[in-house]
Amino acid sequence: MTTEEDVLTSLDHYEHAVIRVAGEFRAHDAPVEPRHVRLDDLDSIVVDYGTAGQCRTYSLGGLPAVASVEEAIVELTDLLQEKVLEAGDTAWPGCLPGHRHPPSARLVSGAAVWTCPEHGTTLARLG
Repeated sequence: MTTEEDVLTSLDHYEHAVIRVAGEFRAHDAPVEPRHVRLDDLDSIVVDYGTAGQCRTYSLGGLPAVASVEEAIVELTDLLQEKVLEAGDTAWPGCLPGHRHPPSARLVSGAAVWTCPEHGTTLARLG
């Protein structure tokens, strides 16, 4: 069971992570961008995001408790990458040459990284 302290610690990790994830998404011209994280009325962690160049904000809730900023980066990236894929860019932000699938956000040796889901190759650090 997640305690109130776990939720607040996780929220702090997500607050730091959203800055790095936003930079990553901007660097790769993603059509969505995370804006901030918050607690909703049920004390669930929610990320607010928008589409690039627009003011409207959308929310995705139910982010899991995390133990580090790096883990929070992976969770946010994975969640928001789905929104990029739904927007039509099915390979964002690009995997290995010749691969038509998107890379996956993973935690490798304590660091948030992009990996090839087919080969497991680490491509780049996230954020």
